[in-house]
Amino acid sequence: LKMGSITSCRVLGSLELIDEYEIDHKVLCISINDVHFGQIHTMDDLDRYYPNTLVRLIDWLQRYKTSDGKPENKLDSEIPKSVEDTLKIIDETHERWRALCGHDGTPLSSLHLSASMFWLASPNCRGEGKI
Repeated sequence: LKMGSITSCRVLGSLELIDEYEIDHKVLCISINDVHFGQIHTMDDLDRYYPNTLVRLIDWLQRYKTSDGKPENKLDSEIPKSVEDTLKIIDETHERWRALCGHDGTPLSSLHLSASMFWLASPNCRGEGKI
């Protein structure tokens, strides 16, 4: 996938990476273009069609920053969150983005200064379009 691309998919779960003392949600999905899309609805299904994918993904998430000389990352748990819990996380983070970008009517003046400076240059933020 191209970085920044939008790809239609089905959510299967998520992992929580601890990145500099903050939780970084890693949403696990299957592309609608995958040949097994119709059969993969859960992480167990994913493992049936693509054995050891979760094990390899966890290993990569823990080690991918070590090439920069950083220590291994930590996961909150190696057991993915459920689809239902992951969809709640997606909804919550989307609502925070909408507030930050003013799509929910939140005035810029009510945002913490660091938050207001962080996203204003983002496409579709603060009047540059509606999502």
